Amino acid sequence: MVAHVAICEDVGEKASKEFFIEKSLVKMKKEWEGLSFLLPRFKNTTTCTISGFDDAIAILDEHIVTA
Repeated sequence: MVAHVAICEDVGEKASKEFFIEKSLVKMKKEWEGLSFLLPRFKNTTTCTISGFDDAIAILDEHIVTA
């Protein structure tokens, strides 16, 4: 194994990074699960608009910064 230390370190480093990414992704998914949007009708039409996405923007901004 001593002859393959560099390879073992490389594999271990990549596995560690992958594990961190997987943990971060699980956390991000949990933050998005409880989020809901409102679809109020626009005036007296059958067209709906999206509202209530301020929380989504805040979460998205946080994820962009931490990712």
